[in-house]
This record gives sequence, structure tokens and C-alpha cells, in this order.
Amino acid sequence: MGSGIIAKIGHIRDGSRSRSGATNINGSLVYIMNKEKCDMKLTAISEGQVIREINYVMNDLKTLDGLYIGCKRISDINDSVAEMMQVKEFYGKTGGRVAMHLIISLNAEESGIENAGNLMLLADDMMSELFPEHQAVYAVHTNTDNLHVHILINSVGLDGKKIHMDNTYIALKLHPTINKLARRYGFTPNAEWEREFEAEKLSIVDRKIKLRKLIDLAIELSTDVDMFVQVLKEGGNAVNVGKYVSIKTPDMSKAMRTYNLGSNYTLEAIKERIANRLEPFEASEVKNHVAEITGREVVSYTPNVIKKYKDMTDKEKKEAIHMLKLGRNPWLTKIHGNYAMRQASEEMARLALVHEIITTYSTTNSPEEAKKEIVERKKELGEEIKTVKKLLSKYKPQIEIYKEMQVLMKRAYLYEHANLVEYKPEYERYQELEKRLEEGYGKTITEVAEYADDLNNQILYAQAQVNELSNQYKAIISFQGRGNEEERNDEINLFTAIGHSEAKNEAFLYNLLKTRQVYLTSKDNKECYIRVLTLPAVINGRNSVATTVTVMSKAGTELEEFSSEEMTAKEFNQKIKDIRKNYGIRSCVVNDNENAAKNELNKEARKKSR
Repeated sequence: MGSGIIAKIGHIRDGSRSRSGATNINGSLVYIMNKEKCDMKLTAISEGQVIREINYVMNDLKTLDGLYIGCKRISDINDSVAEMMQVKEFYGKTGGRVAMHLIISLNAEESGIENAGNLMLLADDMMSELFPEHQAVYAVHTNTDNLHVHILINSVGLDGKKIHMDNTYIALKLHPTINKLARRYGFTPNAEWEREFEAEKLSIVDRKIKLRKLIDLAIELSTDVDMFVQVLKEGGNAVNVGKYVSIKTPDMSKAMRTYNLGSNYTLEAIKERIANRLEPFEASEVKNHVAEITGREVVSYTPNVIKKYKDMTDKEKKEAIHMLKLGRNPWLTKIHGNYAMRQASEEMARLALVHEIITTYSTTNSPEEAKKEIVERKKELGEEIKTVKKLLSKYKPQIEIYKEMQVLMKRAYLYEHANLVEYKPEYERYQELEKRLEEGYGKTITEVAEYADDLNNQILYAQAQVNELSNQYKAIISFQGRGNEEERNDEINLFTAIGHSEAKNEAFLYNLLKTRQVYLTSKDNKECYIRVLTLPAVINGRNSVATTVTVMSKAGTELEEFSSEEMTAKEFNQKIKDIRKNYGIRSCVVNDNENAAKNELNKEARKKSR
């Protein structure tokens, strides 16, 4: 008897300059769908037997030239490479690992042709359980002593998530699932996998959380790496320090290298944290990048004079952050009057507003130069946000202690000052955490609270600037797209071009589930195009579709995005109306690919420049 079912995993990567990810995927598909490998043992059986075997396979699996070939989330198996690459391009994840190649093999004793259909079912069930959002093509090869199925899986799912297949995932998820399905279809499970699974009591997430807490506490109690190691060992942990640090707790079957826990847990980071744990907090500053645009009394909003964050008084900071937390824009003045008057004011002031934005951001009064300047300012803000987020990560141990103390604070106070003895455990825990902050980091709760709040407020302040710059950028684009207001009967309207309602009806009435990605351009606006991705979906138990609409600038910058999955039909239609209004798009041309859309924009630009 053999050792049971086995699996091998290979990763298909984006190639060098000479071989793209699509080329590498196609090469693998050509191999796994090779007729000689798939039907060598089938030549001796009748067509009727083949049909009976295929009946074992679920309805949505297909056969190609009588071979045992199936697919998931693929509408046309002959066009599977293009469909996989389409998803990757949509999410901008075309590099690195482009696909996973999994081979599942049976014992020789169980490799009779009668098991080919069940092996396909096993592959299909495995995809449904572990990778429900990922496209796959699979084929059973019958040309060896061990019946085996090749499964080619797109690394990027229809939800945009990428497969990350580390050893822990394989041991805790992949192997147990294959063993479970092996039993379901009468195959021998792999006994070694089950021993490994039983040995690992903690999930990968639980292990990482536990190790981070152990390391944080050990750093608080240490003055150097040797002392750090000693503290961990005294807690019953196995520790090895070489080029890397690896730690194994008593309830872990294998040690884990600390760099897997994040950038704050590498050996160099641990040394730095020990050396600097008593140092003052590192300062940061988010600067102001939004230009002061004033003097437009009729405009629906007038930016206030914006100071640098560090130059604001405590009161000004508090007022600005309060407005942001309420969802209001500190750059906008309060609107008085009724809605109709406001709408009229906005329309009257639109050209003046855009002119002022352009002249503010461009020394030559050029819309293109103004847009470039806004993009550069957004990039600078992005870097500043990254810096602040790094500090939040760097000081996360102290901030986490502060957050726990916040939760305990009221009950600790009631025990200490109101003699409510039932809160004694909370009081003692509060005292313990306070001591950790003081002795481990040389900080008080007040210092940590003020620093954490300041960092979070700076991110809020920076993000508000990003939103304001985006609004100004969109205002320029909308202005540039208002050159022609007349209807165009030779084009289709935006609702029809997006095609969500039609696709939803086809799915519901006729079970036609299509994957569609198109790019919309309009003669009304030569500065942007719209990407539309429609994918099959099940909503409230019925076949349907999900449509994602993304507005892109001519340069390829994402301006805004929304999905039918995240809102009601009424809200989705309203978003389309907003797009039509905000970007001045009255009618559309449907393009099959992004290059065609950009060429269409350039063509319109050349026409208008004549």
C-alpha cells in the first residue's frame, strides 16, 4: 500500500524581459492540457465509458476534446490566460507570483481510470473551500502509474486578494483539506500530514500575536540582546540568535523567525528598540499642501487660511480635528441659504473657481501644469502619511499599553477613590501597566496619550488635504470636459455603456454569467476614462453580477471607485449620475482595452487642438 495522497506546489512567476507572466501561465496550461498526458489510458475504453466517467464531474466542469479538464471562475477555457491576466491588470497585480501550480497524486493502487472523475471532483471541492474567489484550470493526467491532477490557480482573486502560501498555511489549511476530501472520495489520506497538523496547536495568527507580545515584554525588561534572550528563556521558550532570531514557545511545534512578525521584530530592529526604549518620542510633522484659494463669495465653498499643523494653537487644532471627525471640511465655509440658491451659486461660480485653482497651482495658467502640481503635492502628502504610520508602528507596544489602560481607567478609579472592591483586579492591572510604561519605556500615560492622539490627528489632517486636492483636480477635469454640451446620437449613454442592469437581468433571467471588462471614453471629456469590470456573483441566493466602476485620469491615476456590491441599486445608479455630472460625461464609446481608450482620448485631444 502506498503512503497516501500527496501534493506538490510550484509557483509561476512574472518572467524577465523576455517572458511575461501571461507567457509563463500559457506555457503551464499547454503542458497540463496536453492530450497525450490526459488521455493515454483512455484509448482502450469505449466512448460510452468516457461519458459515464464525465458524469461524475459537476455540471460547471467542461471537457475539451474528450479530456478530463475542468475550470473555476473561467467563462471560456480556451481564453483562460486572457481572463486571468484581465483580473491581474484590473487590480494592478501583474508581477511577482502570477500563478500557483498544484499537483495532487494518488497511490498507484488507487490510480485506476475509474477514479479520474473523483479526482476532478476533489480538485473542484478544494478550490471551493480554499480559493473560492480564484480562477483555476485543472486536468487529470493518466499517462503515469500515479493518477494525478494538475491545478493552475490565478494568484489574484476576483476580490483582488493575492494567495500567500507559506509553510504554515500548507500545514494547517491545504494538507488537512486535501486529506478530508481524500476520505470523501475514497482515497487514502496522507498520514504524515495529519501528524504535522495535530502537532501544531496554534494558528499562524495566534502564534504571531503571542510572539509579538513576548518580544515586546522582553524588550521592556532588557538592556541588551543577551538579557533579552535570557528573559525569553526564563519564560520556557527556546531562542536561537544568529543571522536571525528564532523563537519556539512550549505550545509550538516549530520555531518561527522573528522577521516574519514585521519590520519591528527583525534582529536589527530589536537591538535598536532595546537601545532606544527610554528615548523621547520621535517627532513628525504633516505640512500643509493645499493652496489658499480665497475671494470667491459666490462659490459654494471658500477655503479658510490654512496654517501648518505645528503653527496652529491648541484651540485651532482642536477645532480643525473636530470638524474632520464630524465629516466636515475645514477648508469649506458654512453654507447659508436654501438648496436651490446654493445650486445656482455653485453653477455661477464654477468657471471662476476652476480659473482660480489653475492660476494658483500653475505659473503659466495651464490646466495641465496645475494638475501635475496637484499630483506632486498628493505624492508629498503620501510620503508624510507613510512617515507617521511608521511611527505608529514603531511605538505600537507603548500605544497598546495606553489603550488597555484607557479601558481600565474608570474602574481603577472607582476602586481607588470609591472603594468599589469588585474592581480590584482592574486596578491592579492598571498599576502593572503604568509601571511597565514608566520602567520599560520611561513614559507616563499622559505622554503616550498625547503622542498617539497627535499622530492620529496628523493622519486625519493629511488625508483631508488629500481629499481636497482630489476635489480640485476633479474640478479641473470637469471644466476641461465641458467643451461640448450638445447631445451625440452616435454614442450611447453612460448607464447603457456601464451595462450593469442588463448584465444583472441576463444573470437572473437566463443564467448568463459573464466576465466583462471595458473602458469607456467620451468626447465630452478628453481628460479621463472609465474602467468597468463586471463579474459573476451570487446575491441573496440568486445568480447576479457585481460591477466595479473606476474613473481614471488620462495619466492612469485612480480618481474614484465604487462597486455595486457595496451599495443598493438606487445608490449605485446615483453614483453613476454623479459621475456623469461631475465629469461632464453625456455619452460614451466602449473600448475593449485600456490602450484603445487612451488612443481615443488622444484622438479627441488632437481634434480639439486643430
